[in-house]
Amino acid sequence: MIRVNLLPREEKNQRKPIQIDLKLGDMVLPGVIMAAAALIVAGSALSQRTRQGGLEKSIEQVDAESRALAPQIARVNQLAQERAELDLRMGIITKLEKGRTQSVRLMDELARCVPDHLWLSGVSQDASNRLQLEGVTYSNLVVSDFMSRIERSPMFSNVELAVAERGQVTDKSVVKFSLSCSVNPDQGAN
Repeated sequence: MIRVNLLPREEKNQRKPIQIDLKLGDMVLPGVIMAAAALIVAGSALSQRTRQGGLEKSIEQVDAESRALAPQIARVNQLAQERAELDLRMGIITKLEKGRTQSVRLMDELARCVPDHLWLSGVSQDASNRLQLEGVTYSNLVVSDFMSRIERSPMFSNVELAVAERGQVTDKSVVKFSLSCSVNPDQGAN
């Protein structure tokens, strides 16, 4: 490798080597800063270790308390489960108690709605609280009166006539009808 010095000769000779003049005062300030930083790091580490020790002791105390309270906690959980089962049973009993008199109230209200000269030959109720009624009477006006009475009752709603046709019952001319309505079990007959 070839080196070429492009500086003029006068400048080449005037170039002086770099000399570092270090004094004791120049080294003190960086040393103090380094020592302060080391003290801060050491203090922080010591603080963290002390804090960690305190947290470990706290965790040990909580674990000990938890182990001491474990039987009581298990008993409380057992009682909560027993209470939930009891509430479920009570709900079923309440539902059965509520529905116990529904059929009686339903038949009572239906009997109040039946006008004179109308006979029911069949009554059935499905799971969706829809009531199917079949019967006979002498006139379409009596069927209309029966439907009006059912509609006015708070226990029934959505009355629909399915069939109303002429027929014979032991040499008498009658109207055979079939109608349906919804039952509102929460609405009691007064």
